[in-house]
Amino acid sequence: MAYESSITYDWSRAEGRDQHGLGPAGGTSWFHHRVASEYAEIERATRLFRPDVLLVDSFVIGAGLAAEHLGVPWASYVHYLFDEGAETDAMHRVWWEKTGVPEIEAYSAWWDGVRGAVGLGPEPRERQEAPWFRMSPQCTFLLGHPHLRRGTRPLPHFVTRTSLPPWDEPGPASAAASASTASGGRSRVLVANSSAWQDDVDLVRASLEGLSDTDMEILVTVSADHPLGVGTPRNATVLGYYPHADVLPSVDAVVTTSGYGITSKALWFGKPLVTVPRARDQHYVAAAAQEAGCGLTVAWPPKPDAVATAVDTVLSSPALQEHARRLSGPMPGFPSASDVAAEVLSLARRT
Repeated sequence: MAYESSITYDWSRAEGRDQHGLGPAGGTSWFHHRVASEYAEIERATRLFRPDVLLVDSFVIGAGLAAEHLGVPWASYVHYLFDEGAETDAMHRVWWEKTGVPEIEAYSAWWDGVRGAVGLGPEPRERQEAPWFRMSPQCTFLLGHPHLRRGTRPLPHFVTRTSLPPWDEPGPASAAASASTASGGRSRVLVANSSAWQDDVDLVRASLEGLSDTDMEILVTVSADHPLGVGTPRNATVLGYYPHADVLPSVDAVVTTSGYGITSKALWFGKPLVTVPRARDQHYVAAAAQEAGCGLTVAWPPKPDAVATAVDTVLSSPALQEHARRLSGPMPGFPSASDVAAEVLSLARRT
């Protein structure tokens, strides 16, 4: 059964941006309170429903700690990109803002403090597994496109890269007609900024300006609460949230801030990319797409002419388009959704 938490976070507005401040820089008391709340809620739910196995989002740290405390088998999944070769948990140390290798002892002390906030003792695992402390030591799945992950070390035995189809929450029915409108033979370009609030709407503005006088159809999705402050050209449609998996089959290229989710979805459908990374893991994602031969990168802050030139290049490059097509669909050699489900269920049978 699926259990939906009553603990919610609004990622769509600027006021919620502090929730991105994970780890030591994010405020210890706030973070401990969040983890303790998750822990208490999942512990109550587990005692009530008595599940045979838990499947946990690795962001919900309290759920994994509750499973450990209760002795319930659990699997976890990771839906973002991080440096798999880092010395510590790269998401929470925000590795891309560091100038050197994080000190593993400092991180381990921080992690033990998180565990202590819910009454658990120090982490029993070896320190060399520090990047995976938040994930299940029994079974962890790395979601997203497997060829975007460029780990420099062998993965632990319990960690598996996967190749699962993209999934989105349903979009508003009122936007469906606009999103699915045929392009009439013109090239169709999707422009998408982050689905969570980040100060990245300049990409949308630059794209609308740079592509306004072209013979292209531009579809823009702005998921978070962003006032654009610019007009919409005649060849563009601007929507709020809309499921990208529904529109990607009908576009020819994608312009994005290099979020791991939209980049993985674009490659699943074999679409070449113009990546415009701003911060966080976006530079890592953009570099991976470019190394895979299916994307071009434009520097931040984006200039309208630079975006337009990159889009023209992507649309006219058979090599970029072919590389993207080769990375479409399920990747051979990586577990499918049914494989992942079977592995999760097998945890229950082992106990």
